[in-house]
Amino acid sequence: MPKKISELQGAELKFRALLNKRDEINEQALALRSERDSLHEQKKVLQDQMNVARDKRDAFVAQMRVHKKKRDDLQGKARELLEFKKKTRGKQVGSLKEEIHAMEADIRMLELRQQTVPLTIPKERELLDSIKKKMVEVERLKKVYVEQEKIQKEIRDLDHSIDALFKQADKEHAEVVRLSEEQHKAHEEAAAFFKDIAALTASANKKHAEFMKLREEADAAHQKASDMRDKIIEIRKEKRMERMEERNAIRDVNLATRRALDDKGKKDKAADEALELLLRKGKIEI
Repeated sequence: MPKKISELQGAELKFRALLNKRDEINEQALALRSERDSLHEQKKVLQDQMNVARDKRDAFVAQMRVHKKKRDDLQGKARELLEFKKKTRGKQVGSLKEEIHAMEADIRMLELRQQTVPLTIPKERELLDSIKKKMVEVERLKKVYVEQEKIQKEIRDLDHSIDALFKQADKEHAEVVRLSEEQHKAHEEAAAFFKDIAALTASANKKHAEFMKLREEADAAHQKASDMRDKIIEIRKEKRMERMEERNAIRDVNLATRRALDDKGKKDKAADEALELLLRKGKIEI
């Protein structure tokens, strides 16, 4: 037959069980907190790496914008020169030069005729007037030729400048393309870090929720243990009071017995009273 345990023993067993449960839950909570903190540390490392990738991306974008502006400016200047070139197009210098040579040849022929062919005064005046007009026209055409030659040189310079501008613009465009690819790589790198950080954050949040739940359970077990401790203290207090009452009762019996007369009848009566008192207190079983 199993031994019957007292109320105090049962309360103490429950108290120790609650403490063990609380400590076990706290150990589980500490493990979860450690895992949560480890995830936060990993997330912090990834965040630093993501920030580095983002800074690289932003730096590439800033450089790309600078080179893009240079490219656009160079292309704009080249197009302006092309428009100016179209406006300066005129008579070909080669044909104008031939025209001047032909007119100078006519003047020489007229001068030769004036010198070798007998002419009347009116005819000679008419011939001289024609020579004079042609010479004036030659001088005018020579001036035009000089201006056109200057324009042609400017056009050749324009062609060189336009080619140089487009060539430089192509270099700037190549740099824009390169930087665009670099910033795209950096962006993809940052996006990958962000994805990993999101996964770590979700895991850390889950661990934290589990940790908080265990903390609540541990607090509940601790509160129950505290209530059980108060109950144990109360039971022990009651037991002490009972023991004090028993000791006082036995002391009173002993005093009464010593003071009793030697009369056997009184002694027997005192003994019976003491025995009855002990029986009532449950200290003697018959």
